[in-house]
Amino acid sequence: VYERAISQVPPVQEKRFWRRYVYLWINYALFEEMVAQDTDRTRAVYKGLLDTIPHDAFSFAKAFALAAHFEVRQLDLSAARRIMGQGVGRCGRLGKEKVFKDYIHLERQLGEIDRCRTLYKKYLEFMPTNCGAWARFADLERSLGENTRARAVFEVAISQPSLDMPEVLWKQYIDFEISVAREAAADGPDEDDPVSGGAVGCLER
Repeated sequence: VYERAISQVPPVQEKRFWRRYVYLWINYALFEEMVAQDTDRTRAVYKGLLDTIPHDAFSFAKAFALAAHFEVRQLDLSAARRIMGQGVGRCGRLGKEKVFKDYIHLERQLGEIDRCRTLYKKYLEFMPTNCGAWARFADLERSLGENTRARAVFEVAISQPSLDMPEVLWKQYIDFEISVAREAAADGPDEDDPVSGGAVGCLER
């Protein structure tokens, strides 16, 4: 039944006509994995899906993410990363940030912080005006206690010639500095982290 359904390829390369078709492939892959429990066949279905999508016109980040998570469940991280890398190449140039979010989330779950940093850098190469991406990168460093790194991310972000929501980014930067300053005041002075100067400088600007 699934084979007959996926043989009916949409004749028009418009994403709205492809959504239901792509979900047929996804349901097919889930059937092979969860019901038939056929690993090789599941892998082949995901490969068929990714090969069929006309990536020059549009792409589906979800397809890459599902294929990669399947490989993670098979404990094949190299295959998962290869698929997500292809997704970055296909979707990133189309301005689709979901593939970056999915890949970063995957690496964060695996505890691969350096890979997350590398992905954020690639993410921002494609979308340097994206304030949300800059803020999430800074939040990653903040969550790790890397305040100096977080501050550096904010500094690079505000130096960009164009940003989509600069006022939101500035507010997050100021909130970050205030939060760090409060922590420093509670813990006592820290010579290695020029918190008060950063906060004052940020507010002055």
